[in-house]
Amino acid sequence: MELYGNEYLMVGGIIFLAALTQSITGFGFAIVAMSFLPGVVGLQIAVPLVTLVSIVGNLVIWYYYRRDCSFKTVGVLTIASLVATPLGVLLLDYIPEAIALKGLGILIFSYVIYDGFNLSLPSLKSAIWACLLGGMSGILNGAYTVGGPPVIIYAHCRRWNPQEFKGNLTALFFFSSLLAALTHGFQGNITLSVSQFAVYSLPGFALGLWLGIILSQKINPLIFKRITLALLLVSALRLLI
Repeated sequence: MELYGNEYLMVGGIIFLAALTQSITGFGFAIVAMSFLPGVVGLQIAVPLVTLVSIVGNLVIWYYYRRDCSFKTVGVLTIASLVATPLGVLLLDYIPEAIALKGLGILIFSYVIYDGFNLSLPSLKSAIWACLLGGMSGILNGAYTVGGPPVIIYAHCRRWNPQEFKGNLTALFFFSSLLAALTHGFQGNITLSVSQFAVYSLPGFALGLWLGIILSQKINPLIFKRITLALLLVSALRLLI
């Protein structure tokens, strides 16, 4: 795939917005990035690209909130995600892109409805839920790099505070993304084009993380969340229609 300046700028802008979202909220990088990137570079490039970049993002934010991370709390969830991640990567190669994009649109739309309406969910105390939702997260992370919604729901059900939210989930996302990247490499999905996009996305990515850390102390996260959800809704409808 030949690269052009406009594609560099569009991909860099999307990565910047995704990194800004993750830095402010502690999650959302893959959801935002995968809402827009497939329309620019296609699903086969977007998935491994976001996987590679998200490894760095999750590691940085995890380190920043490392004191709030409890491996005892998130252990079962993480193991279940890791077991299921390679299966998701394999599914990417067998599901037609048109169908996969529709599925991605439904997933993003469902997340917008869940998060936008602040749906009340029961407390999930059984380890079975950690295995189930962690496994779902792994499959979605491997196939679309959007493994966030199942474990975000789990975190809300467990009533984690914002610090636990960022520390625990970014640890899970880091290990899951690392395994997904290794599997993508084994499958031959990390091509020269993917590597080039990843390198040229780094400036926007770094700027988004840095700016998000600063803004997270100065702006109302609720306002930013509403803006992000509006963008995601437009993207989801675009993927579906």
